[in-house]
This record gives sequence, structure tokens and C-alpha cells, in this order.
Amino acid sequence: MAAAFPGRQRAGRDAAADASGVSVVARVVGLLRSMAEAQGSASIKELSEALGLAPSTLHRLLDQLIEAGMIERAPQRRYRVSAEFSRIGALAARKAGVLRLARPVLEDVAQETAETCMLGVLLPQTLTMMFVDMAPAARPVPYEIRMHRNRSLLWGATGLCMLAWLGPRALSDILARGEPSPVDGQVPPDRAALAERLARFRARGYAITRGEQTKGAVGIAAPVFGARGRVVADLCITLPQARFSAGDEARFAGLLKDRAARLSRVMGSLPAPG
Repeated sequence: MAAAFPGRQRAGRDAAADASGVSVVARVVGLLRSMAEAQGSASIKELSEALGLAPSTLHRLLDQLIEAGMIERAPQRRYRVSAEFSRIGALAARKAGVLRLARPVLEDVAQETAETCMLGVLLPQTLTMMFVDMAPAARPVPYEIRMHRNRSLLWGATGLCMLAWLGPRALSDILARGEPSPVDGQVPPDRAALAERLARFRARGYAITRGEQTKGAVGIAAPVFGARGRVVADLCITLPQARFSAGDEARFAGLLKDRAARLSRVMGSLPAPG
């Protein structure tokens, strides 16, 4: 039997694929994959060379992805994935990978300390981080912990812990944003002061802050490394300053470092860089 709407079917095929037989969907997926794997941002020329697509085709696809909120324009005529793209990716990751491996670790730390333990993941495309899982503890915190929201790497233990193990280019890019403190609007420190602080965190293997992301809260975080020895996440304990005692830092930090190292090994990490 002849198709009821042959013209409509033919138009649909024409819209879905070009003369080379490559579908629009395949091109969009390839473009998003290249953008996600790019170090920060990418230019039309770089994408054209990587994907074998004409600049005019890339401009058209990028415009559509910008309109959909998946891509955003970066300085110097470059493009990067958006915060929304990163958020969706982190939500999807809840079903696999580091989250599946980390959940027992979070619960173990929460039980050992009676404090809330969280998993933060690095979003390398936007140089931000996000809390993606949390193990509530016997002693709840009196403040809200916002999950699945992009956070700066510049303020708070979880962000600074990741930033400490990223390279100088990431540090420059983040400082260039000039992101003020979310607590009191304080301006970012100068590069030398921040670099010195990050070096101290690397030397002892964890970061600790007081009241930088949430007023009245202490955060302690230890890095988790991926298969190529790159920081991909961290384990963090948060608690009110009012119940943070003198001996807690060493005890909590030691536990987080041990569990983060175990998680890194399970994920196939090389020995963590110093």
C-alpha cells in the first residue's frame, strides 16, 4: 500500500538528513560531545576541524543550541556549554558512575561523624561545582543545603578544594569573573594570596573554610581524583561553627582524606598529585 503522506515523509527525511546521509540529530550530538570535551570553550574553527563541518553549518547549529539554552557565547567569539547543560549532565550522572560508588562512602562518613556529608562534582566546562548527593546525619544542620545548583569554585571548602588541584589557567579564568562572596559580597582575593592559600590546601590534602558559602557554617573537603589523576569531585562535611570543636578538624579531615583516597582508587585513579 502506498504511503498516505509520501510528500510529508519525504520532507521529514530531507529535514532529518542532508545529502551525505548524516542526520541533524547526529550532528547535534557530535557538536555537544565536542563542546563537553573542550577545555573551557571552543571556536568555530576548532569545531570545524574536529567535526568536519562547514562553519556556516556550525553557526546554524550553535544558534539553535543557544536558543535552547544548551550552549552560550564566550569571549573572543568562542562558545561553551551552558550551566543548564552541566546541570542536566550532573542529574543524569546520579544513575551511574561516581555517585553509585560514592553513596556508601557518604553514608559511612555521616555515621562516623554524626555530621552531614556531601558529594560535590566538578563541572569542568563551566569551571563550577555542584552538590549531587548528600547523606543526612544524626545531627542535622540548621541551614539549607541547595542541591543541583551551580556554585563558584572561589568560595567555600568544596569549590576551593577542587580549584586547588586545577591548573593556573583555571585559576586565572575564575578570578577574571570577579565573583563576590555569596555571604557578604566581599571581593575575591588577589591572585598571589589565593594561590598561596590553595598551595596550603594541597600540602595538607584538604580544604577548610568558615562562613564562606553559608553564614555560620564550617566546611571541610578532600579531593576525589578520576582515571587520569584529575580532580573530578570531593567529599565534604558541613556543620555549624557553634558545634565545631578544636579536635574536629584533624579528625574530620583525616576521615575525609582516607575515604576520598579510597573512592579515587575505586574509580581507577592514579596516585593523587601532590
